[in-house]
Amino acid sequence: MSQVKDIFFDEFYEELGRAVNSIKSEDMKTEPPPRMVEALRNRWHLHEGAESPEPFSLVAVDGGVQHTEFSHGWSASIGRACAIVQSPNHKQPNIRKSVKIHLGRVFGRDKSYVPSYVRLTAEYDAALKGAQEVLKADGSPLVVMDGSLYLSRFPYAEREYVTHPELLTDLFQSIAQLHILSRDRGFPLVGLSKDSSVFYLFMALLRDILAQSDISQELKSLIRESTSPISLKEKMTRLRQEERTFLQSLTGGDSGLSDPQLTEASTNSCGFTHPLLLAPSIYYRGGDFLPSLYRRANELMPRDQAKSLVTALDSFFSRPTIALTYWKPRKESRSFRVDLSASSLGYRFPMKEFKLNTFISEECDLSVLKEVLNNLGFWFCNELEYNLPLSQADRLARFDSKLYKSQYEPFIVRRLQEHGIDLKSRVRDLREMSR
Repeated sequence: MSQVKDIFFDEFYEELGRAVNSIKSEDMKTEPPPRMVEALRNRWHLHEGAESPEPFSLVAVDGGVQHTEFSHGWSASIGRACAIVQSPNHKQPNIRKSVKIHLGRVFGRDKSYVPSYVRLTAEYDAALKGAQEVLKADGSPLVVMDGSLYLSRFPYAEREYVTHPELLTDLFQSIAQLHILSRDRGFPLVGLSKDSSVFYLFMALLRDILAQSDISQELKSLIRESTSPISLKEKMTRLRQEERTFLQSLTGGDSGLSDPQLTEASTNSCGFTHPLLLAPSIYYRGGDFLPSLYRRANELMPRDQAKSLVTALDSFFSRPTIALTYWKPRKESRSFRVDLSASSLGYRFPMKEFKLNTFISEECDLSVLKEVLNNLGFWFCNELEYNLPLSQADRLARFDSKLYKSQYEPFIVRRLQEHGIDLKSRVRDLREMSR
């Protein structure tokens, strides 16, 4: 096929020119408004990593997932994860592994959600095993997971609690167990991300600025309801023109700057932003102090199944929340998102008690966070392999599609058929197999 001329290239090249020229100049701006720069610098802690970090036993966790779809909604999702345990007194690391499988009928948007739940569950199970191994040996674990500790999309649709309740129960339980162990045994749990597209820090700084300004209650309420400059723009039509102009001067345009962009554009010093406690916005959706999720589960599911799910949900919301910070290990490096279990900073309260993203107290002892950053800085390599143990975990857990198709998928198909399920391949699979 590589020798065959691509008949679409001319059309591709023409369309590429049109698409590039359609990008607006304002979308390419990275200069934050001066007041936003000042607000971030007031929340910036200078910090250069120590040459010899604290002797934690590092537990680096990553995972992968593969997914197969059959006709009539049948699907299989297989997640696998590993935790590499690197103890100070052992030259060779230990590896703890976990595999999670979901088999069933999945429809619509859930086809993209279910595999991510499967992967996350495997990762948290592997992390728990790694932490327990270190604690059993009387060590001090530092669990570092690839990516955020905060669910980017919380499962809220009713159909999810009807079609795959056991999977969600396992997911909530696995997350809660690790956070609760971290709180009770006093070790840091960290999520490390190379990039982030959220506006949590941006909006918290905006609220800081507006709290010191003479603005209407309506404007304050509008800011409180908004999660990003984009959602803020959607609500600005009900404001007076002078208020809209004022807000635009603070946000720097319609889309604003994501948290990493804001950090990198505002400072070139090594250090980190003051930690921001993240609230579970879904918990108080629509003003409900008793989550509607609990009621929906009890209404839609059999009693025993609903009881297990509600117990897992309550554990999820009762564990400590997450403290978010952005960290620059070197002056020339990008900023990395670091999620830290808030219990490590003394905030052991249940996550459900936080109703709004809030900066931690100025008097809070940040020594644990600095120890964590010292360790992350010790393992820092470059912006692509930003943490050597995490890179190793990624290589081990990454799920190659060829390996999956040749080794894993035939066993899945055979076992399902032996169970009495009449599987029919999708048309594309049949076409590819016939070549």
